[in-house]
Amino acid sequence: KMKKLLLIFLLLTLINCEKDDGLNLFGTHKGNGTLKHVELGFKLDEPDVVLNELAKGNLDSSINSVFLVMYGNTYRKWEFEYLENTNIIDKMIFYLPHYQGCEKNVYQFEYNASHNIKSVVSTRTNVCNEFEVVKSYIFNYNNNGLLKSIFMDSLNTLQEYYLGYYPNGRVKEIYWDSRKSGDNVDFSVQRYYYDSNFNNVIRMEKEISGNTHIFEYKYDNKPNPYKGFFIAYGIFIPYVGPAYLSQNNVASITENRFSNTNSNKINYQYDFEYSTSHNLIRYRDIEDRHVYYLNQ
Repeated sequence: KMKKLLLIFLLLTLINCEKDDGLNLFGTHKGNGTLKHVELGFKLDEPDVVLNELAKGNLDSSINSVFLVMYGNTYRKWEFEYLENTNIIDKMIFYLPHYQGCEKNVYQFEYNASHNIKSVVSTRTNVCNEFEVVKSYIFNYNNNGLLKSIFMDSLNTLQEYYLGYYPNGRVKEIYWDSRKSGDNVDFSVQRYYYDSNFNNVIRMEKEISGNTHIFEYKYDNKPNPYKGFFIAYGIFIPYVGPAYLSQNNVASITENRFSNTNSNKINYQYDFEYSTSHNLIRYRDIEDRHVYYLNQ
């Protein structure tokens, strides 16, 4: 009898863990409760030229899906719908292929009169467990139409992204914070350094929770289809490096990690494969831990 009770307890525990993992993966319910957005506390550089490259919602319209095969992990898929006859995203749909009958997460894009992103609303619907999770990403502009910040709102979590620029309009740095009720405000930052022509980010410095990570990038000479496509960090993981800012594809990454106690260096290599018509069809890390298929 005790063995049966123990077995039932373990099964219930596993079921609850699976449900909690799903909720943690996608976020929390819509609204912001008593949480309020905070200012950064200091001014970031503004450009002489307004490009708003992260506010266009652009993606190569030849891409209708990205399918991720992960060694030892759940497969993932992103599908895209475009405004008619454009490279502008109307909708992105994310799901786990084995679970798509139960759950999908739809990102609906809305644009302002200047053809920049006004908002992106993420609606994760699970028909099997009968719940819905909604998160909104609001793009904020100054009087000159410059994208200054992105705010994410949900019931228990808020995020802020504040952008600084080089004089030529390219993104220089992004400060961001994510917190739940009761958490202290603690901004992290990513700083971007480009090649002499400002085509590609060749170095990125990330400071988070007292630790510093420095990434150095080398590129191929082929066009990167993801340049300019951005909502917030961690949403679209098919990026290799800062693909949302670079014209070419990252062929290798060197990561240097520094903390108060130690430091270490890690190297990553990537391979990109093209069709006879020169369209990107597949890319992967050389150990095949992550393999991305386009339009499969």
